[in-house]
Amino acid sequence: MLKDKKIPCLVLTISSLLSACGGGSPASPTTTTKVTPTPTAPTQPTTTPLSSAFPITVDVFGVSIRATSSTKMEKVLHAANVMAEYLDNDGNGIPDNQFVVDQMVSSGATLLMAPTESAFEEAAKDLEQLDAYQPLFGDETIPGNQGGRFDATLEEVLHLITHVGYSKVYPEIFGERAGTAIADAMDIARGGHFEVIPNRYPEGAWYTYDDQTCDYSCMVTEYTYWGLTSILGAQASRLEEIQNEWKLNTRNKVKDKDAKIFNILTNDTYQLAKILPIGQYTGFEIKIEGVEASENVDSSHEILQSVVAENPHYKIAYTDTSNVYMMSPDGTEMRLLANANPVAGYVSWSPNAQYVYFASAKGDEQSAWEGFRVNVETNQLTKLTNFGQDVRSLGVSPDDQYLAISVMSGNSNIGDNNENLTQFNTDLYIVEMAIAEEIWNSGETLSLADMNVLVSSPATDQFWYEEINWRPTLPTDGKEPILAYTQTWRYDEDDVSYTNVYTIRADGSEKTLLVENKDQPIWDFDGERISFLDMSYYDFETKSIRQWVVTEINEETAAPALSPDGDFMIFEVGDENRKAGLARASESADNQGVVLNGLNVYEPRWSPLPVELNTSSVQMVIGAKSVNACRAAADNDEQACLIINGESAEMNGVIGSNIVKTVNQLLSEHPQVNTIILNQVPGSMDDISNLEAARLIYDSGLTTALRSNSDIASGGVDFFLAGVKRQVAAGAKLGVHAWGYQDSEGNYKSASELPRNHPEHEMYIEFYKHINHTTPSEFYFYTIDAAPFDDIHYMTEDELNKWNMAR
Repeated sequence: MLKDKKIPCLVLTISSLLSACGGGSPASPTTTTKVTPTPTAPTQPTTTPLSSAFPITVDVFGVSIRATSSTKMEKVLHAANVMAEYLDNDGNGIPDNQFVVDQMVSSGATLLMAPTESAFEEAAKDLEQLDAYQPLFGDETIPGNQGGRFDATLEEVLHLITHVGYSKVYPEIFGERAGTAIADAMDIARGGHFEVIPNRYPEGAWYTYDDQTCDYSCMVTEYTYWGLTSILGAQASRLEEIQNEWKLNTRNKVKDKDAKIFNILTNDTYQLAKILPIGQYTGFEIKIEGVEASENVDSSHEILQSVVAENPHYKIAYTDTSNVYMMSPDGTEMRLLANANPVAGYVSWSPNAQYVYFASAKGDEQSAWEGFRVNVETNQLTKLTNFGQDVRSLGVSPDDQYLAISVMSGNSNIGDNNENLTQFNTDLYIVEMAIAEEIWNSGETLSLADMNVLVSSPATDQFWYEEINWRPTLPTDGKEPILAYTQTWRYDEDDVSYTNVYTIRADGSEKTLLVENKDQPIWDFDGERISFLDMSYYDFETKSIRQWVVTEINEETAAPALSPDGDFMIFEVGDENRKAGLARASESADNQGVVLNGLNVYEPRWSPLPVELNTSSVQMVIGAKSVNACRAAADNDEQACLIINGESAEMNGVIGSNIVKTVNQLLSEHPQVNTIILNQVPGSMDDISNLEAARLIYDSGLTTALRSNSDIASGGVDFFLAGVKRQVAAGAKLGVHAWGYQDSEGNYKSASELPRNHPEHEMYIEFYKHINHTTPSEFYFYTIDAAPFDDIHYMTEDELNKWNMAR
């Protein structure tokens, strides 16, 4: 007996550069072979029109992405990540279809980027117009679909892959000409074969693209894009916007209405993407080359070379106000850590450099700024707080014992609150990290009730305590760590405010006014100097205020952070659309600075330790090829798998016959794991194997846990119940129903229709007894009575408590 599992227009493409055509292709291979890539930037001549116009380069399995120097680097990085995810969808560092990649490389496939269409046309005016070039504009490249806008990267990168790669490797299938398999499918979708756009498409057509500049081969390119991205879920919420040219905006619609293209695009022979790219590739570190310093400023890049040489492997974390990034101090090796759309700030590091902490209003439209952290190696994002009030800054003490958070008394995203901040105040809170980690490990978030007040005053005093920064060195007197922060009276955008810098110990003792009329304190690595927003610093040895000097940068400089060796500083440049600047930490009147162009950088902060990423960690997966593949297992109806992360393992997918092998491998190869976090586990296809594996979990003393976004059902609930300890976060979904069976006449029925004493019930009741359920029979019959086999009942909060789902 088996339990049933729970059941306006396209972005402009410059057609003169990438024109779809379908002839002259090599024979189609019948097998694919994976070859380990060498993800390094290609050596390019420096004097060609292409390298002059598009000097910024990224190499993805040998396929080039090139950009103008004025293109934002985070946009280039996003495009490179999307391309890598399309080509290596399982994220194992190896192309899924090496034939396609080889074809693209040999054809010179290149994605060309510029900030806007007009900027692109200006940059490309002297280029030879090649079929292998595909443009993408910065203003249509939208990491995280910021502001609700669709990310055209998903389209333009896919055009390059299918047009230059697939159509040539598989000409009879993907060839962009009449008579190929995909063209025949398109003719059905359009209601007939049309070499040119008809005046009116036939009734019943679901692909009705009407761009008169798009010829037949171009229509095939667009059709492939619509089909695949709809199957992958990119168009699910866009029907109203796109239905004038494409009506099958979901996977099920494509599968039911356009079986021909569905079968082509999901055929494993071709190894097209099964998971929608999101711009967070994990197979290897993607590096941007060619980031130049400002013209006429340190053209030899001596400062950039020296800061890297003297601070090897140290990284800079920062935001562009929407996302969180990490880069080398010279602006290279930029990496997206977290999509924090719509807004983020207040970056800080954990003392072991494992996490970057930040505040963000990520979530619903009126979400308050909450605390988050992201693992710099795995990109795992964790929400830390749920105050419903704005987090104004946060940081962990250098001994990893305390987390300090500045919290505003309201939510700036409600109504016009942000225009009238004088109605609020902020206080400083602190919590022991051991307590915080226990809460986060249980899937919960910190509340203000979990915190202790460190610095506070009556709301009527209108004081703001924020901009916290821990002294990185521990006291030698055995006392608690020291925290610097600002006290501002009447936080006001009209400059009717007064800001002073204080220090205080973690236990609240020795509160000291350090300096007046200074803002944004940032300690140096030795704890002997604190720099401020206005480029001044306090010297503890001389007990005096001194001034850093930077020359030959005409824009405003602010908020310097000193390098680990103390010889350099990184700082913000400009007011709107800030950039990063580098200079020596000097008071010399001739201290030349250098600007990293193309990067929007706010609050750059040095890592406390060198960061050397262990890319092999992405291979710590049982039952799937990669982390990405495992996280998509449930959506793709694939068998359950485990992602190992320290002492926990994340579970996704449908429980099947391999679950016993998967659990045994976990127990033998990863004995440190003590908790299994069930993320998306919609049911089981093999209850005998499921209950056997679940017994192993119980007998091994493991804990099972559900996060706030966990969704488990049917056999997944049985597996969860096997935890010796069970944690259920608020918001987790647990679905129960009857298992189904076929009667003697072949009709499907629910287990609830069998007599209560039927022997088929006994297997489940015996399992509940084995795992020490308090009411095994009662709970079992509750589940099969809750819903029939073809439906699901999600347990209410009262039911979760009644049946002791957490223990």
